[in-house]
Amino acid sequence: MTLNQNEREKKIIEILMNKKSIDVNTLKDLLKTSISTLRRDLIALESTNIIKRSHGSVSLLQNSNIEFAYATRRQANEDIKNKLCRKASQFITDNSAIFLDASSTLSFLPKYLSNKKNLHIITNSIHIALEINHLNNIDLSILGGKVAFDSGAVLGGKALSDLINYFRPDLSFLSCSSINESGIFMADEEQNILKKTILHYSKHSILLIDHTKFEKKDYIILSDFRDYGIDKIITDATPSEEICKSLRKNCIDLVVI
Repeated sequence: MTLNQNEREKKIIEILMNKKSIDVNTLKDLLKTSISTLRRDLIALESTNIIKRSHGSVSLLQNSNIEFAYATRRQANEDIKNKLCRKASQFITDNSAIFLDASSTLSFLPKYLSNKKNLHIITNSIHIALEINHLNNIDLSILGGKVAFDSGAVLGGKALSDLINYFRPDLSFLSCSSINESGIFMADEEQNILKKTILHYSKHSILLIDHTKFEKKDYIILSDFRDYGIDKIITDATPSEEICKSLRKNCIDLVVI
């Protein structure tokens, strides 16, 4: 089946999320497209600072500390994120207050909430809020504050104040940028501050993370496993034994879908 430009760009990002750098001819064969079509796609992606082309190869410009635009992050590993959110929905009970962070992973969760009863959802994502606003079985609250460019995340002092002064979620769902045996990391400082606050004020917290984030380390630490209350991690593959040891040592449940 022939892919359109949007589908090809999505596939390129997914490939590079796993390989980081790839030969252009190899990429052409994987996409089953012509070199001229691929070149146009790569130029379009390069213009948005997502990839870099050099000497017949292409690489992803996602050095730990770069935050992708929301639409791009949402497309990456879309099938896996759907499965993570479907599993996460099983831990949501009726009549509970749930916090959903502004990660692209959590944007797939609202579709699995239509059969729940009397939920109160709190979020700092304008994208997630728009999805949930179509569900008449959910009472929705969104934090106030500054909306971050591209990501649609509401951040800053007002968002923190709203969270601290008004909300005590029964359960919070979060994602992160990377994880290794030392801890869980973020690529954006403001996002990290808000997520630390969420962890502190939630009764229970669940982290959703796909395998592409294993064994990496950003410079901003969200949790070293011992601090803050992450109760469970849902992922699509078993991480390294070193990560598993850290989780067991700190009584964090690992759920592999």
